[in-house]
Amino acid sequence: MFSILPSLICADLLHIEDQIRELQRAGASTFHIDVMDGHFVPNLGLNFDLVRRLRDINHAKVDVHLMVESPEQYLQQIDKLHIEQVSFHIETTSTPLRIVRSMKATGARTGIALSPLTPIQSLQYVLDEFDFVLLMTVEPGFAGQKFIPSMYGKIRALRKMIDRTRPDMEIEVDGNLDVPSSLRCIHNGATILVGGTSSIFRPETDVFSAYVQFQNELRARL
Repeated sequence: MFSILPSLICADLLHIEDQIRELQRAGASTFHIDVMDGHFVPNLGLNFDLVRRLRDINHAKVDVHLMVESPEQYLQQIDKLHIEQVSFHIETTSTPLRIVRSMKATGARTGIALSPLTPIQSLQYVLDEFDFVLLMTVEPGFAGQKFIPSMYGKIRALRKMIDRTRPDMEIEVDGNLDVPSSLRCIHNGATILVGGTSSIFRPETDVFSAYVQFQNELRARL
C-alpha cells in the first residue's frame, strides 16, 4: 500500500485554495508543506501562515518538511497549530534525540529527513525514536530537479535496516516522482510519495485529473 501527499510548493499559489479543494475531492487527505529558511537550502519555501490558513479549508491535514537550520525554533508553531506530521533534517542538528522528543510531545508524528548524500548509517542509533523517515530523491530546496537514480538503492538499504526492528515504519520519498520512479520506489520499500510537478501539478491538466490518474496508474501497475 502507498499514500500520495500533494506538495503545495508546486501548487499555483494564486489558486491554491481551489486546488486544495479539488485534490481533497480527488481523495487527497494530507498535504506536504516545505518550510525553508534560506539558510539550510538557498531558497524560501512555504510557511506556517499557510498552515494556519489550511486549517480553514476543510480541516486539511499537513505533513510539514522542515528544511531549516534550527528546527527546534519551530516547536511552538508545531504545537499551537496541532501539526499532524513533521520532519526535520538530521544534517541540521547535533541533538536529534532532544528535538524528536520535543516534537513528539506536541502530538505530531515526527520523522527524520535525509538529503541524498547523507548515508543511512547516520540513523543507526536514533532510528527507533522516530515515526518515519523522509528520503530526498533530489537535492533539497528546489522543485523540478532530476530524480537521482542511486536513491533506489538507498531506499532498499533503508528498508532492510528498518525491517530488522521496525517493519511497520514508513519511508516517505520526495523529489521528482512520476509513475515509473514512484513504482520503483514502492518496490524498494517506500510507502509515502510526495507528488509535485512530475505527477500532480502539471500545466497541461487540472490537479483533480492528475491526482486520480497518478493514483490509478500506480495501483494498476503494482
